[in-house]
Amino acid sequence: MKVKQCLSAEKNLLIRKNTCRLLLLGILLATFLWLYRSFYTERAWTSLTLEGLQEIQISSTEYPYFLYHMHDLQSPIFTNKKLLYKTTLSLIDKPPHDYYNFAFLYEDQQKILFQYSPTINEVYDIKNKLETSSDLKEVLLDLAALYRQEIDKTYGALLVWEEAEKIFSIDTTAKITDIYTRASFYVQRKDGVDHADVQPLTANDTAIMKKIYGNQWSWERKGIIVEVGDYRMAASMNGMPHGAGSIEGNNFPGHFCIHFLGSTIHGGGMDIRHHREILKAAGKLPLDDY
Repeated sequence: MKVKQCLSAEKNLLIRKNTCRLLLLGILLATFLWLYRSFYTERAWTSLTLEGLQEIQISSTEYPYFLYHMHDLQSPIFTNKKLLYKTTLSLIDKPPHDYYNFAFLYEDQQKILFQYSPTINEVYDIKNKLETSSDLKEVLLDLAALYRQEIDKTYGALLVWEEAEKIFSIDTTAKITDIYTRASFYVQRKDGVDHADVQPLTANDTAIMKKIYGNQWSWERKGIIVEVGDYRMAASMNGMPHGAGSIEGNNFPGHFCIHFLGSTIHGGGMDIRHHREILKAAGKLPLDDY
């Protein structure tokens, strides 16, 4: 009798063990299937379609006040491209270093966002690190190049005075472009130690400069782009003839001053108004309504 009871107890214990094993195996299998589905869904390739695409907007953290709108969606940069991407890792914070923002805007109000960091050559969306097809990476790089071309046409390089004066040396001619009106005229540097003392080349150049200032001379500072050869430099000018002038027939009674980053006024010290205008000309501050 006791033997039968022991065998029965052992049998029940074995059944319970097997049941627990099966239950544990079921839990592990269900967990595996859930993780597999999550993993697969998160990393499935998504195709970026051009159908219904209305516009691409490009901006960057380096020039936060400039937004480039691309409407030429028949551009060759999209031809025969497989635009694929998938997520790889969730982001805790924003991408490191400076990065570009690409917003693909569609007719149905859908918006697809990408971020690209050239420093570490990585692509992101708002929440995840992405793996992309080589074609999509190439398209993003081409879009970034178009953006840079517009930046180069809009802003000047932020050079300190010690570098700028070597480029814009005494007797050098430069093209001046006002960042507000985009009007341009030509000047020649004649003097200046801590900033450039310049004069308009001709009477026509003087007339353009005076028109920029509302047809009256003023000490007001204005952001400008100074072009010398292949160089485009961010600077600031005032609009008041003063001191001596040496170019005959230009209708400009004296000279005016152009400041670069680190330039000082005649009495010494940096002028905060010039400094702000220089930063605007370099795309580091927004243009005020003018």
